Amino acid sequence: MELKDCKFYYGGQDMNFAVYSDDPCRALYRTSIPLPIAQTRVDVYEIEPGANTQWVIVKQRDGDKDNLKLFVKKGDKFMENESQHLSKALKEKILQRFPKLTAEFTAPLAA
Repeated sequence: MELKDCKFYYGGQDMNFAVYSDDPCRALYRTSIPLPIAQTRVDVYEIEPGANTQWVIVKQRDGDKDNLKLFVKKGDKFMENESQHLSKALKEKILQRFPKLTAEFTAPLAA
């Protein structure tokens, strides 16, 4: 899947996301979804990579479940990738920049 086709959700402490990349990215607000049960809203975002971005990782939290998605630039697109398909050099760059991702990175990334 391509990054531009993905949506990420924020609904407070229980539902949120964090973006990690090698160059600043923007989280673009798209809409809100009302949740009638909790009488609250969930905000929907898209991620726009920076001009020099080569990779983006989005960690989405939903309750006690974390979902990690990795996108790597291929041409002019950011395609979803799995950690086991990364070059050793790129994986080392990511973990050097964000060492707290080490535990998530050793486990398979979500598809």
